[in-house]
Amino acid sequence: MDRRALTSGPLRPGSSNPVVSTLKPGGVSRNVAEALARLGCDVALFSIVGEDEAGRVLLGGLGDAGVDVAGVIRSARHPTGAYTAVLGPSGRLEFGLADMEIFEQADATWAAGLAPALSSREIWFIDANLPAEALSALLAAKPIGATVLADPVSVAKSERLRPVLSGIDLLFPDRLEAGALSRMPAVISEEQVAGAAERILEMGPGAVVVTLGSEGVFVADGDRCEMVPAIAPHGPLSDVTGAGDALVAGYIFGLSRKRGDPLQLGLAAASLALEGGGNLSVLSADRVVERARADWAD
Repeated sequence: MDRRALTSGPLRPGSSNPVVSTLKPGGVSRNVAEALARLGCDVALFSIVGEDEAGRVLLGGLGDAGVDVAGVIRSARHPTGAYTAVLGPSGRLEFGLADMEIFEQADATWAAGLAPALSSREIWFIDANLPAEALSALLAAKPIGATVLADPVSVAKSERLRPVLSGIDLLFPDRLEAGALSRMPAVISEEQVAGAAERILEMGPGAVVVTLGSEGVFVADGDRCEMVPAIAPHGPLSDVTGAGDALVAGYIFGLSRKRGDPLQLGLAAASLALEGGGNLSVLSADRVVERARADWAD
Protein backbone atom coordinates (compact mmCIF):
# COMPACT_ATOMS: atom_id res chain seq x y z
CA MET A 1 0.00 0.00 0.00
CA ASP A 2 1.19 3.51 -0.84
CA ARG A 3 0.87 6.38 1.58
CA ARG A 4 1.50 9.79 0.04
CA ALA A 5 2.27 12.72 2.32
CA LEU A 6 2.15 16.05 0.48
CA THR A 7 3.87 18.90 2.31
CA SER A 8 2.54 22.45 2.22
CA GLY A 9 6.01 24.01 2.33
CA PRO A 10 9.72 23.19 2.41
CA LEU A 11 10.59 20.18 4.58
CA ARG A 12 12.19 21.01 7.93
CA PRO A 13 14.44 18.13 9.17
CA GLY A 14 14.11 17.30 12.85
CA SER A 15 10.73 19.00 13.15
CA SER A 16 7.06 18.24 12.56
CA ASN A 17 5.94 19.02 9.00
CA PRO A 18 2.27 19.60 8.13
CA VAL A 19 1.08 17.31 5.32
CA VAL A 20 -2.03 16.13 3.56
CA SER A 21 -1.85 12.33 3.35
CA THR A 22 -3.63 9.73 1.25
CA LEU A 23 -3.53 5.92 1.24
CA LYS A 24 -4.08 3.83 -1.87
CA PRO A 25 -2.86 0.67 -3.63
CA GLY A 26 0.70 0.86 -4.91
CA GLY A 27 3.88 -1.07 -5.59
CA VAL A 28 5.83 -1.05 -8.85
CA SER A 29 4.68 -4.39 -10.25
CA ARG A 30 1.15 -3.93 -8.91
CA ASN A 31 0.94 -0.54 -10.62
CA VAL A 32 2.27 -1.92 -13.90
CA ALA A 33 -0.16 -4.84 -13.73
CA GLU A 34 -3.18 -2.57 -13.12
CA ALA A 35 -2.13 -0.16 -15.87
CA LEU A 36 -1.73 -3.02 -18.35
CA ALA A 37 -5.18 -4.33 -17.49
CA ARG A 38 -6.63 -0.82 -17.98
CA LEU A 39 -4.97 -0.84 -21.42
CA GLY A 40 -6.73 -4.08 -22.32
CA CYS A 41 -3.80 -6.47 -21.96
CA ASP A 42 -4.01 -10.06 -20.66
CA VAL A 43 -1.94 -9.75 -17.48
CA ALA A 44 -1.18 -12.00 -14.52
CA LEU A 45 0.62 -10.95 -11.34
CA PHE A 46 2.87 -13.27 -9.30
CA SER A 47 3.66 -11.79 -5.90
CA ILE A 48 2.99 -12.00 -2.17
CA VAL A 49 0.74 -10.06 0.23
CA GLY A 50 -0.06 -10.45 3.91
CA GLU A 51 -3.04 -12.14 5.54
CA ASP A 52 -4.34 -8.69 6.43
CA GLU A 53 -6.84 -6.08 5.32
CA ALA A 54 -4.31 -4.37 3.06
CA GLY A 55 -3.71 -7.64 1.21
CA ARG A 56 -7.45 -8.21 0.80
CA VAL A 57 -7.94 -4.71 -0.57
CA LEU A 58 -5.04 -5.05 -3.02
CA LEU A 59 -6.22 -8.39 -4.41
CA GLY A 60 -9.81 -7.19 -4.68
CA GLY A 61 -8.83 -4.06 -6.56
CA LEU A 62 -6.60 -5.92 -8.99
CA GLY A 63 -9.28 -8.50 -9.65
CA ASP A 64 -11.80 -5.73 -10.34
CA ALA A 65 -9.34 -4.14 -12.81
CA GLY A 66 -9.01 -7.43 -14.70
CA VAL A 67 -5.66 -8.72 -13.41
CA ASP A 68 -5.27 -12.49 -12.87
CA VAL A 69 -4.13 -12.74 -9.22
CA ALA A 70 -4.22 -16.53 -8.86
CA GLY A 71 -0.42 -16.46 -8.60
CA VAL A 72 -0.36 -14.12 -5.58
CA ILE A 73 0.32 -15.96 -2.32
CA ARG A 74 -0.68 -14.86 1.19
CA SER A 75 1.74 -14.65 4.11
CA ALA A 76 0.82 -15.09 7.76
CA ARG A 77 4.35 -14.10 8.85
CA HIS A 78 4.61 -10.55 7.52
CA PRO A 79 2.23 -7.67 6.80
CA THR A 80 1.60 -6.53 3.24
CA GLY A 81 4.37 -4.36 1.82
CA ALA A 82 4.03 -0.63 2.38
CA TYR A 83 5.64 2.45 0.87
CA THR A 84 5.47 6.03 2.12
CA ALA A 85 6.25 8.83 -0.35
CA VAL A 86 6.96 12.26 1.15
CA LEU A 87 6.26 14.81 -1.58
CA GLY A 88 7.22 18.47 -1.77
CA PRO A 89 4.67 21.21 -2.58
CA SER A 90 5.25 20.67 -6.32
CA GLY A 91 4.37 16.97 -6.00
CA ARG A 92 7.95 15.78 -6.51
CA LEU A 93 9.34 13.00 -4.35
CA GLU A 94 11.55 14.13 -1.45
CA PHE A 95 11.82 10.86 0.50
CA GLY A 96 10.60 7.31 -0.05
CA LEU A 97 10.21 4.90 2.88
CA ALA A 98 9.77 1.22 2.03
CA ASP A 99 8.65 -1.63 4.32
CA MET A 100 9.16 -4.64 2.03
CA GLU A 101 10.36 -7.42 4.35
CA ILE A 102 7.53 -9.66 3.16
CA PHE A 103 9.24 -10.11 -0.21
CA GLU A 104 12.04 -12.09 1.44
CA GLN A 105 9.53 -14.97 1.47
CA ALA A 106 9.40 -14.80 -2.33
CA ASP A 107 12.64 -16.81 -2.49
CA ALA A 108 14.39 -18.91 -5.15
CA THR A 109 12.15 -21.93 -4.47
CA TRP A 110 9.03 -19.80 -4.97
CA ALA A 111 10.48 -18.32 -8.17
CA ALA A 112 11.51 -21.69 -9.61
CA GLY A 113 8.00 -22.99 -9.01
CA LEU A 114 6.55 -20.31 -11.30
CA ALA A 115 8.22 -21.75 -14.42
CA PRO A 116 5.14 -23.67 -15.68
CA ALA A 117 2.82 -20.66 -15.26
CA LEU A 118 5.30 -18.30 -16.92
CA SER A 119 6.27 -20.54 -19.82
CA SER A 120 3.43 -19.29 -22.05
CA ARG A 121 3.94 -15.60 -21.24
CA GLU A 122 5.77 -13.76 -24.01
CA ILE A 123 6.46 -10.57 -22.02
CA TRP A 124 7.67 -10.50 -18.42
CA PHE A 125 8.09 -7.55 -16.10
CA ILE A 126 10.13 -7.95 -12.90
CA ASP A 127 11.20 -5.54 -10.19
CA ALA A 128 14.00 -5.62 -7.64
CA ASN A 129 11.73 -5.87 -4.62
CA LEU A 130 12.37 -9.60 -5.08
CA PRO A 131 15.52 -11.06 -3.49
CA ALA A 132 18.51 -11.54 -5.79
CA GLU A 133 18.19 -15.32 -5.56
CA ALA A 134 14.59 -15.17 -6.76
CA LEU A 135 15.52 -12.92 -9.67
CA SER A 136 18.25 -15.37 -10.70
CA ALA A 137 15.87 -18.33 -10.49
CA LEU A 138 13.24 -16.54 -12.56
CA LEU A 139 15.65 -15.59 -15.34
CA ALA A 140 17.16 -19.08 -15.36
CA ALA A 141 13.70 -20.33 -16.36
CA LYS A 142 13.18 -17.68 -19.05
CA PRO A 143 11.85 -19.42 -22.17
CA ILE A 144 13.36 -18.76 -25.58
CA GLY A 145 11.63 -15.80 -27.22
CA ALA A 146 10.34 -14.19 -24.02
CA THR A 147 11.03 -10.47 -23.53
CA VAL A 148 11.99 -9.43 -20.00
CA LEU A 149 11.69 -5.83 -18.78
CA ALA A 150 12.92 -4.79 -15.34
CA ASP A 151 12.78 -1.91 -12.86
CA PRO A 152 15.51 -1.47 -10.23
CA VAL A 153 12.95 0.10 -7.81
CA SER A 154 15.57 2.00 -5.76
CA VAL A 155 19.27 2.74 -5.51
CA ALA A 156 19.67 0.21 -2.69
CA LYS A 157 17.86 -2.60 -4.50
CA SER A 158 19.34 -1.94 -7.94
CA GLU A 159 22.36 -4.07 -6.98
CA ARG A 160 20.11 -7.14 -6.99
CA LEU A 161 19.83 -6.85 -10.76
CA ARG A 162 23.55 -6.60 -11.47
CA PRO A 163 24.16 -10.41 -11.64
CA VAL A 164 21.22 -10.96 -14.03
CA LEU A 165 21.54 -7.98 -16.37
CA SER A 166 22.47 -10.24 -19.30
CA GLY A 167 19.05 -11.89 -19.02
CA ILE A 168 17.15 -8.57 -19.19
CA ASP A 169 16.03 -7.20 -22.54
CA LEU A 170 15.07 -3.71 -21.34
CA LEU A 171 16.00 -1.98 -18.09
CA PHE A 172 14.17 1.11 -16.75
CA PRO A 173 16.38 2.83 -14.13
CA ASP A 174 15.87 6.41 -13.03
CA ARG A 175 18.78 8.85 -12.89
CA LEU A 176 19.94 7.80 -9.40
CA GLU A 177 19.60 4.07 -10.09
CA ALA A 178 21.54 4.48 -13.35
CA GLY A 179 24.30 6.19 -11.39
CA ALA A 180 24.43 3.36 -8.85
CA LEU A 181 24.49 0.59 -11.47
CA SER A 182 27.11 2.34 -13.58
CA ARG A 183 29.19 3.28 -10.51
CA MET A 184 29.21 6.90 -11.64
CA PRO A 185 29.23 9.38 -8.72
CA ALA A 186 27.12 11.97 -10.55
CA VAL A 187 24.51 11.52 -13.28
CA ILE A 188 23.19 15.02 -13.89
CA SER A 189 24.01 16.32 -17.36
CA GLU A 190 22.88 14.66 -20.58
CA GLU A 191 26.48 13.62 -21.20
CA GLN A 192 26.65 11.92 -17.79
CA VAL A 193 23.31 10.19 -18.34
CA ALA A 194 24.57 8.91 -21.70
CA GLY A 195 27.77 7.66 -20.07
CA ALA A 196 25.84 5.82 -17.36
CA ALA A 197 23.46 4.25 -19.88
CA GLU A 198 26.32 3.07 -22.07
CA ARG A 199 28.16 1.56 -19.09
CA ILE A 200 25.04 -0.35 -18.05
CA LEU A 201 24.53 -1.52 -21.63
CA GLU A 202 28.00 -3.04 -21.56
CA MET A 203 26.92 -5.19 -18.59
CA GLY A 204 24.49 -7.18 -20.72
CA PRO A 205 20.94 -5.83 -21.00
CA GLY A 206 19.56 -5.44 -24.51
CA ALA A 207 18.56 -1.82 -23.96
CA VAL A 208 18.45 0.84 -21.24
CA VAL A 209 15.81 3.55 -20.83
CA VAL A 210 16.83 6.05 -18.14
CA THR A 211 13.74 7.87 -16.88
CA LEU A 212 14.34 11.58 -16.23
CA GLY A 213 10.97 12.89 -15.06
CA SER A 214 9.79 16.00 -16.88
CA GLU A 215 12.87 15.89 -19.14
CA GLY A 216 11.73 12.61 -20.71
CA VAL A 217 13.95 9.55 -21.10
CA PHE A 218 17.40 8.66 -22.41
CA VAL A 219 17.51 5.57 -24.63
CA ALA A 220 20.58 3.43 -25.28
CA ASP A 221 20.16 0.20 -27.23
CA GLY A 222 23.25 -0.16 -29.37
CA ASP A 223 21.60 1.41 -32.41
CA ARG A 224 20.71 4.71 -30.81
CA CYS A 225 21.81 6.75 -27.84
CA GLU A 226 19.58 9.79 -27.45
CA MET A 227 17.22 11.87 -25.38
CA VAL A 228 13.51 11.50 -26.06
CA PRO A 229 11.41 14.34 -24.60
CA ALA A 230 8.46 13.75 -22.31
CA ILE A 231 4.89 14.34 -23.44
CA ALA A 232 3.63 17.23 -21.34
CA PRO A 233 0.45 16.60 -19.35
CA HIS A 234 -2.52 18.88 -19.93
CA GLY A 235 -2.68 20.73 -16.64
CA PRO A 236 -0.73 21.24 -13.40
CA LEU A 237 0.93 18.33 -11.58
CA SER A 238 -0.34 17.24 -8.18
CA ASP A 239 1.50 13.93 -7.76
CA VAL A 240 4.20 12.34 -9.93
CA THR A 241 4.16 8.98 -8.12
CA GLY A 242 3.24 6.17 -10.50
CA ALA A 243 4.11 7.99 -13.71
CA GLY A 244 7.20 5.84 -14.23
CA ASP A 245 5.13 2.68 -13.77
CA ALA A 246 2.62 3.97 -16.33
CA LEU A 247 5.50 4.56 -18.75
CA VAL A 248 6.60 0.93 -18.39
CA ALA A 249 3.04 -0.30 -18.85
CA GLY A 250 2.56 1.84 -21.96
CA TYR A 251 5.79 0.44 -23.38
CA ILE A 252 4.68 -3.15 -22.74
CA PHE A 253 1.29 -2.31 -24.25
CA GLY A 254 3.13 -1.15 -27.38
CA LEU A 255 5.17 -4.37 -27.50
CA SER A 256 2.02 -6.46 -27.19
CA ARG A 257 0.31 -4.57 -30.04
CA LYS A 258 3.31 -5.15 -32.31
CA ARG A 259 2.66 -1.80 -33.97
CA GLY A 260 3.41 1.79 -33.12
CA ASP A 261 6.39 3.04 -31.14
CA PRO A 262 6.36 1.41 -27.66
CA LEU A 263 8.38 4.23 -26.14
CA GLN A 264 6.03 6.90 -27.46
CA LEU A 265 3.07 4.95 -26.09
CA GLY A 266 4.87 4.70 -22.76
CA LEU A 267 5.45 8.43 -22.63
CA ALA A 268 1.79 9.01 -23.51
CA ALA A 269 0.67 6.73 -20.66
CA ALA A 270 2.97 8.59 -18.24
CA SER A 271 1.50 11.91 -19.39
CA LEU A 272 -2.05 10.72 -18.73
CA ALA A 273 -1.09 9.29 -15.32
CA LEU A 274 0.40 12.65 -14.34
CA GLU A 275 -2.85 14.37 -15.26
CA GLY A 276 -4.73 11.93 -13.07
CA GLY A 277 -2.52 12.54 -10.03
CA GLY A 278 -1.17 8.99 -10.23
CA ASN A 279 -4.64 7.45 -10.62
CA LEU A 280 -4.16 4.65 -13.17
CA SER A 281 -7.90 4.30 -13.82
CA VAL A 282 -7.56 7.25 -16.24
CA LEU A 283 -5.67 4.99 -18.66
CA SER A 284 -7.26 3.33 -21.67
CA ALA A 285 -5.85 2.05 -24.94
CA ASP A 286 -7.71 4.69 -26.95
CA ARG A 287 -6.53 7.56 -24.76
CA VAL A 288 -2.89 6.43 -24.81
CA VAL A 289 -2.86 5.98 -28.59
CA GLU A 290 -4.59 9.35 -29.08
CA ARG A 291 -2.10 11.15 -26.80
CA ALA A 292 0.86 9.54 -28.57
CA ARG A 293 -0.50 10.48 -32.01
CA ALA A 294 -1.22 14.06 -30.95
CA ASP A 295 2.32 14.50 -29.67
CA TRP A 296 3.77 13.00 -32.85
CA ALA A 297 1.66 15.40 -34.94
CA ASP A 298 2.90 18.37 -32.87
